[in-house]
This record gives sequence, C-alpha cells and structure tokens, in this order.
Amino acid sequence: MKSKSQQNSISQLLVQICKHRRNKSNILLAEANIHGGQDILLYYLSIEDGQTVSALVEKMCIQHATISNMINRMEANGMIKKEKDANDKRTSRVYLTKKGTDAYKHIAEIWKTMETIVTKGLTDTQENSLRILLEKVLKNLS
Repeated sequence: MKSKSQQNSISQLLVQICKHRRNKSNILLAEANIHGGQDILLYYLSIEDGQTVSALVEKMCIQHATISNMINRMEANGMIKKEKDANDKRTSRVYLTKKGTDAYKHIAEIWKTMETIVTKGLTDTQENSLRILLEKVLKNLS
C-alpha cells in the first residue's frame, strides 16, 4: 500500500490536475462543437496564420498522422483551409477561415472560464506564487 506522501507526490498531483482540467475543458469545448486538441491548433493559427503542417506538428508535439486527421476534419467542418505553399508545392500551409476565427474567439472565452475554475479560492498572492512555481516546473521539463 502506498504511503500518503506517495499518493500525493507532486508528479501524481500534476497528472491528476492535467486529467481533470482536460476533461472539464473537453466538456466545455464539446458544447461549442469543438473537439479536444482543435483548440490548440486554432490557438497556434491565431498567433500566426498560414503555418506549415510540419511547424504545427512540432509546436503541438503530436504525430504527423494525428494532425493530418485533425486538419482534414476541421477543413471539412469549415474552420480551416489547407493550401499548397506558393514557393514549395511539397509543403502545405494551414489557414483560419472566418468560422475558425469565430471558433477561436469562443475558445478564448472557454479558456477564461477554465482559468477562473482553476484559480477559484486562491488569493492573488497564491495565484502569482503558483504561476511562478509552475513556470519553474515547466522549465525543468522542457
């Protein structure tokens, strides 16, 4: 049997937090007809539209086949369009459509809601301390 300290190790807590946050986020996204993962793709395109598929694979840390399927579904849904690069026909670029831009605006609101849920009950000082600590953890893992 695991001791209490092993059950609540930092790594275990991070795993549980990530699972619960993603599950809650997926529920809110599904209500907006957006599948998990699509929010991240729309986020990266909102920062820089017309990115290559390879650049998105690298940023999202997912397999090429996974993003290809996601792009095909989102293109069929009208949120994005994929076009061959003007200078290199072997390369495809992905662009937001009006529907995709509108979907991202909705996603930004969902993310604000998630931020409120995650930080509920924390003082400003606690929230800032948590942010600093989590940034250090992220740096350690990067």
